[in-house]
Amino acid sequence: MTDSTELSTAANWIRQSSSILIAAGAGLSASAVNPQYGVGLDYTSVAAFRQLYPRMTQVSTMRCMYDAIGKHDWTPELMWGYLFTHVDKCRFNWGSTSVYQDLKQILSNKPIDSFVITTNADGMFEQNKFDMTRFLSTQGDYSLLQCLKPCSQQSVYEARPYIERALPHINPQTMEVPSKYIPQCPRCGGSMFYCVRGGEWFIESAFDNQRHRYRDFLHRAIDKKNDLFTIIEVGVGFNTPSVLRWPMDKLVSEFKNVRLIRINMHAPDVPVHARKEKRTIGFDGDAAQIIRQLRDMVIA
Repeated sequence: MTDSTELSTAANWIRQSSSILIAAGAGLSASAVNPQYGVGLDYTSVAAFRQLYPRMTQVSTMRCMYDAIGKHDWTPELMWGYLFTHVDKCRFNWGSTSVYQDLKQILSNKPIDSFVITTNADGMFEQNKFDMTRFLSTQGDYSLLQCLKPCSQQSVYEARPYIERALPHINPQTMEVPSKYIPQCPRCGGSMFYCVRGGEWFIESAFDNQRHRYRDFLHRAIDKKNDLFTIIEVGVGFNTPSVLRWPMDKLVSEFKNVRLIRINMHAPDVPVHARKEKRTIGFDGDAAQIIRQLRDMVIA
């Protein structure tokens, strides 16, 4: 059971802050239950995969969504049949969910300087209508395709037209798409993939504007030394800790006006010195429930 005193302290930090940063990892989208499917977008869940993609358990060796990462033992036709189906479902049609709406309410409770940084490429913040001028997706975005060479730093394209052309032709029994719908780079004719951090081919410059705005936000928040700057970190584990988790630890350790609220069912540990100074709290319960409780306290 979540400690009510710590919840109250965290809610007070949020209310008293002039700057708030939401740092979101895979655990947040895992808590984003879609009412139609009855599951969250949990890439490690066998049950969620069976519910969302029952045929894939029959025609591939996949047992969860995470298995698609770095997978090589499937044909291009099956790979793109699955990826088109998955991205259409999760990136464009997952829709509004309670946990994201609760976070949005926390931010909109009063005028504050806020920002979102996430390792999730699923577009959940956009689907829940967060301010996308205050947003950084560090690992890419499933809404974009790119050349795999890449032949140019400008070889980045909207994925939706490719997906919409292919979807009607995906065989529901085999999950394969005809090879003519497999995307090829319009510049060089080479192979394409989603614009996500999957290798040295990732065109990171596609997100430069987001990154610049994030750095500007951090400077503003840190420079207000007499104002609280609270980080609400949700579902960030140790898959890629150098991207979000360790930088959040560093911020709360180095700057006295920073507060860190870490919500993580499996890894709620926080920096020791900041904890002793009562500037950070870790919660190890269900993310959706904790965020709902925080929202209720903040807007009360």
